[in-house]
Amino acid sequence: MKNNLGDDRLSSYETMQQKKISQLQIEVNTWKRLLNFFKEENVYLKNRLSDILKDGFDRKFLDEFENFQTKFIKQDEVISLLRNDTAELDKLLDGDLNAGIIDESVDKKLAHLRNNMANYERQFFQLQLNFNTYLAEKMC
Repeated sequence: MKNNLGDDRLSSYETMQQKKISQLQIEVNTWKRLLNFFKEENVYLKNRLSDILKDGFDRKFLDEFENFQTKFIKQDEVISLLRNDTAELDKLLDGDLNAGIIDESVDKKLAHLRNNMANYERQFFQLQLNFNTYLAEKMC
């Protein structure tokens, strides 16, 4: 009877771990969708800049347009790095799912990625706001 109680506790712990892993996988999938959005939005910003440059523009704005173009290219690099980190965490979670336990490396990676995603989201939207504000002020 004692073994059954111990087995029940172990089974309950394993079930909780499985649910936690499942929740973390949902969070990772959300980040993947968010990164896809950022990638698409960054393409849109670069295309918008390209359209402005094609249509003729005041040369005095060229330096700032080059600055924005450089920032947009850097966004692609950051998105790529975050996608790699997300894929790495996804693999760790798959391994933990099979093992039924979350190890310390997953917790560290998860905390790091949560922080990076939150910071990047603020950074991206600030760049987008700055670009749109600049165009509204200078191009009209």
